[in-house]
Amino acid sequence: MPDYIFEGALAENPLPEVLQKIYCYRVPGVLTASRPDGSKQIYISGGEVTFASSTYEEDRLGEFLLRKEIITRAQYDESVRILKTTGKRQGSIFVEMGALAPRDLYRAVKEQVVAIVWSLFNWSDGRISFNVGKYKEDEIIKLNLDTRTVILEGIKKVEDAKRVVRWLGRREDVFEPTASALALLSTVGLTPEDKKVFRAVDGVRNFLDILKVTHLDSGETAKTLYAIYVLGLVQKKDTAIRITAKTSGPRP
Repeated sequence: MPDYIFEGALAENPLPEVLQKIYCYRVPGVLTASRPDGSKQIYISGGEVTFASSTYEEDRLGEFLLRKEIITRAQYDESVRILKTTGKRQGSIFVEMGALAPRDLYRAVKEQVVAIVWSLFNWSDGRISFNVGKYKEDEIIKLNLDTRTVILEGIKKVEDAKRVVRWLGRREDVFEPTASALALLSTVGLTPEDKKVFRAVDGVRNFLDILKVTHLDSGETAKTLYAIYVLGLVQKKDTAIRITAKTSGPRP
């Protein structure tokens, strides 16, 4: 028996939808996205994303700080030399060198970890799996990000809006608010633009109608509509009808 409870192709299992399922069940564990050349992990506990890691060189702390021009090339090279001879954590080395103050290291590591999380929303291929268990409980740096916020912001960071449109389904699909929409609305950090998209969902308008009535960028509108769909604020009207018909028994 495999040691994971879920495993599949990322192309067939959009990351936002997988994260929402994990959030609903509130199961602690690690979500792993992998390709032949490496993998990235998102650690989840109590409905929050607590940490992220990556095997890719460009995601390492030193490369991240260098790319952000927080450290110099000379400081980076010196840290690598010390790392190879001492085995110390690179972040600690930067502090000992005077390249970073302790408070700056904390902020930098948090930004690095968040960047790993956001980067996964742009993966269109690979495998994805979820292992149940408590991981990285001893990490000093913890994100404590509400998983729903990660889903909302992650979808907005998808560079190819056409991928989001495909996730939404047919453009003629009609969307309507869910029964729990108003209760959820106060718990999800929607922007005024996001709320405009939500208000455009009335059970009559389809995806194309919503694009027209909001007068917002079509790509950003598609992302917001998909996000509030994944988060359970809206649903496809046809889907709701089929569920109702199925649960209410056969028609006379």
